[in-house]
This record gives sequence, structure tokens and C-alpha cells, in this order.
Amino acid sequence: MLIRLVRYPAGVINPGHTHPCGHGMFVLEGTLVTHRGSFGPGGFVWFPEGEVMEHGASVEGDVTVVFITNKAFRLDYV
Repeated sequence: MLIRLVRYPAGVINPGHTHPCGHGMFVLEGTLVTHRGSFGPGGFVWFPEGEVMEHGASVEGDVTVVFITNKAFRLDYV
């Protein structure tokens, strides 16, 4: 398991990628933009292991999230 604080600058979206772990993102401030929709402060989204995903900050401002995985983390771009 891994827990870390992650901040994406305004307008930065991490392009299509996968992880060998499920992971969740809890939004502390800003708007998290994902392929599943947008999430504001207090919002939470879970991404299953192996799902192709995109996520990052809206163009309106930075986003800060608590990033939580269920096992070892790795990032694989598609």
C-alpha cells in the first residue's frame, strides 16, 4: 500500500496509462479531471487495477489529492 500527496498544476493531465494496482484519489482542493468525470473537494474516485485512465487538473486551477494504492505502485503509459 502507498499513500502520497499529489498536486497537478492547472491544465496538466496525465495521459493514458495503467497501474498494476487499484488506486483511489481523494480531492483536497481544486478539480480533478478524469476519464470518469470531474471531482471537486471531498470527492473520491477509485480506479481498478489495469484500467486505462487519464487524470489531472482542470484548466481553472491546481488540484491536490491524496493518492492511495492497494499494493506496489508502477506507472505504464499506453
